[in-house]
Amino acid sequence: MTSTSIFAQARKKYLPSKVKLLFITEAPPTPDRNRYFFFEQVKQGDSLFLELMKVLFTEEVASFDTVKALRAEKVYFLERFQSVGFHLIHASDMPLPNTTATERRNTYRANLPVLMKQIDSSGGKSIPIVLVSAVVYEACFEGLVESGYQVINETMIEFPNSGQQINFRRKLTALLTTHNLMPEGL
Repeated sequence: MTSTSIFAQARKKYLPSKVKLLFITEAPPTPDRNRYFFFEQVKQGDSLFLELMKVLFTEEVASFDTVKALRAEKVYFLERFQSVGFHLIHASDMPLPNTTATERRNTYRANLPVLMKQIDSSGGKSIPIVLVSAVVYEACFEGLVESGYQVINETMIEFPNSGQQINFRRKLTALLTTHNLMPEGL
């Protein structure tokens, strides 16, 4: 099985029947890293999953004493994510290890037609989209908006690693609250 099909298979398991909000982020890690947003058994890393759940399901996540305990409930939170109509895809499904930000940005720009087809298959141009990471935002925002897609973040939201977790949570919480897209409001 190719790395892209491993990711697609894991992602498809949690595809909601109707997508109400779509997150688009960096390319997935290589499969040998054994971590991915939709992988159910992740022992380390997984900052995107952890930080996104902290924003979306704040009260539930706060009841966990440790990250290990939260990770033990990953299937539950992926099912919650799915049940509220949220989904996550990548600016490129091909892992891009050992690449610079410029190389990733160029890859994401070149992949925009493929990305637009993925968005269309998830429900089309009316789905609110959140772009996560500086590189994804720089590569995709203009092209998606010019093509009529509903990117709701008009500024970049940092990827939640390397000390950017607080900025990620702050910006995403404000954005989803402003657009009435927090799970409690749906």
